Amino acid sequence: MSRWLIMLVLAVAPATVLAQPARPAATARAQQDLRAVERRVVQVTAQHNVLATQYGAQLEAIDRLKKQRKSWRQERDLRTALSDANDTATKLAAGKAELAKANSVLAAARRTLQASVDAELASGPTPARIAELAKLKAQLAPQTTRRVSRIVLPNMEIDPTADPEELEEHIKQLLESEDQLRKQMVGLDKQAKDLDEVAKLRKQHERAGELSRRDDDQPQRTASQGGGRAATAGVSDDSPAPESSGTGNGGGGGGTGLSDPASGGAFESDATIVLADVIDATTIETLTRAQRTGDPGQRAQAAKKARDAVAGRLDQLKKKRAELEAITKSRRQRR
Repeated sequence: MSRWLIMLVLAVAPATVLAQPARPAATARAQQDLRAVERRVVQVTAQHNVLATQYGAQLEAIDRLKKQRKSWRQERDLRTALSDANDTATKLAAGKAELAKANSVLAAARRTLQASVDAELASGPTPARIAELAKLKAQLAPQTTRRVSRIVLPNMEIDPTADPEELEEHIKQLLESEDQLRKQMVGLDKQAKDLDEVAKLRKQHERAGELSRRDDDQPQRTASQGGGRAATAGVSDDSPAPESSGTGNGGGGGGTGLSDPASGGAFESDATIVLADVIDATTIETLTRAQRTGDPGQRAQAAKKARDAVAGRLDQLKKKRAELEAITKSRRQRR
């Protein structure tokens, strides 16, 4: 019996030792998978942006051709341009679906790595490994959760009994708030410009579709062509308007924007929280309503209105700071 127990212990011990690196290996595989998916998202995003730029240029070319005098050459070039734009629109729609799928896979890969890290931490790794996992977990945190907090402005009243040191602390608080408001202005301005561009491209697309339908209603003069394309396809009404794309993190928009302007609208959602104590309730409500419509033009106008409101509050802070600085200087001179 004792011999059997000894043999069992000897058999299990190596298996236990071999099992120790299993969790680190799982974490390493999850990291490799995440890096591969991230590279794929970057690649798909770049391809989508190239197609969006190409599509916008094609729509502008179609618009120019529509304004030219009717001729055999003009009709031939227009048919070719419409066909090319239709092909690009089809590719753009497929690319948009592929990008959405890639971002979905990216989110799943992040969750998988997060679960692997948590499982390895629960297995009791060495202190050095715990430090590595904590660092990795911190890197993942911004990708899975975003904390949004309000900007709290300092008191705008000046204490007549405050000494210079207290006034300087007040000035410091104003400077910090000014910096926060500037960042919000940059984000809102970029959001407005991006949305204006999306709205412009969407109008171009709608105009191209309208002109294409108008041409379809008119008799087309045909002529034999020695070469070139004879395609007559028009830009479909279902063809997507080109949009800017990001790679998640809210960030597709880049800069200080928190999301791709043509999609989710997380930036407006965050702004309604961040700026709740900074701008008036009417402007906040305008942002909320515009976001719900999904219309890039309305969202751009709401972002501009919020930006201007933040700019007005920033001017107030600057004037108050200048007043405080003058009072501080005066009180120091009297000492």
